[in-house]
Amino acid sequence: MRRNNQVPQKQLISQWAEGPVSDQVLEPGHGRGIFCLSIQGDSLVTGSADHGLREYNISNNSYKRELFAKKFGHTEWVTSVDHLQDGRVISAGMDSQLCLWDRTGVRCDHIRGHDGSITKVLVDENNVAVSASYDCTLCIWDLQSKNQAARLHGPHKDAVLDFTWNNSLVVSGDKQGVIAIWDINSQTAIKQAKIHKGAVSQVILYSDGNNHNYIISAGLNDGIVAFQDMRTNKLVYNEQLHRGAINGLQTNLGGQVITGSADKTLRVIDIQSGFKPLANMKATDAVFCIETIYNLTVAGCGDGNVLCFENDTGKCLYGFGAMSQGVVRCMKINENSTKLVACGDDFSPMVISYV
Repeated sequence: MRRNNQVPQKQLISQWAEGPVSDQVLEPGHGRGIFCLSIQGDSLVTGSADHGLREYNISNNSYKRELFAKKFGHTEWVTSVDHLQDGRVISAGMDSQLCLWDRTGVRCDHIRGHDGSITKVLVDENNVAVSASYDCTLCIWDLQSKNQAARLHGPHKDAVLDFTWNNSLVVSGDKQGVIAIWDINSQTAIKQAKIHKGAVSQVILYSDGNNHNYIISAGLNDGIVAFQDMRTNKLVYNEQLHRGAINGLQTNLGGQVITGSADKTLRVIDIQSGFKPLANMKATDAVFCIETIYNLTVAGCGDGNVLCFENDTGKCLYGFGAMSQGVVRCMKINENSTKLVACGDDFSPMVISYV
């Protein structure tokens, strides 16, 4: 019987809690491990340490193309990838350059401006991109003209490891623990502060539309999760939740913050009740990445396992081996929440289906 992807939400929630119905490894894979991925509609693009990217169709689990050629592509590891709304793909690499790939074929525009490895790139609906780098800067790019529109520098004296972006607001974190808040329209830093003892691993924004509007950051060295109130710029929560690097940081619609750490645990905090701890969940190995859906958290672990936890109780509902060669490094849930894609030390992505 053919399954319809337009599954009623109640049925889909139940299926996520019960477990996947099928999984498939996509071939051909990369020549080395996978470090990043992006999903838009049926298009999955993965970036690898083999210097290339590959595109697959996850509606029928077919291979489309390799984004690498003699004259086009990266000369080092691919570190980040994102889709433009028109179907083009932008990738970033340790070679300090961005590649803007055509929708079809194997051709890209090489966009240069950074002086160090690029850690992350994001693009918005207006074809404006933001990238962060080990050169201590962030760059704003006009992808229509393929030119650099602005370069944000000053607060960061070390590698910028992560950033988040909403409209004209960009918040970035660096290797020395500094968080900087930027207005990209004026190209200036509004505020900067050293929040963490050592590197910032994750930065996200949270708003419930009312009184809770926070910049949430996590530490790579200190295991601390920090909340800065965006209205007062004050630090309202700053606690060590983990004894290892925090590799995963996400929020859900229930006002919960979920963290995943190298100390083999996940923690859940309830923002609405004044940062009350809700659950302490134990994984089978170091947690390298997490995804949240409904009241569930999916964790990708160092032993290749993918585990699904219920946030309120902390119960592990199920788990399975997704990687046979090592770490699950990155995961994403597709737009209609019917599939989870897991990538890592295996050279091929795994598509896990819930319908």
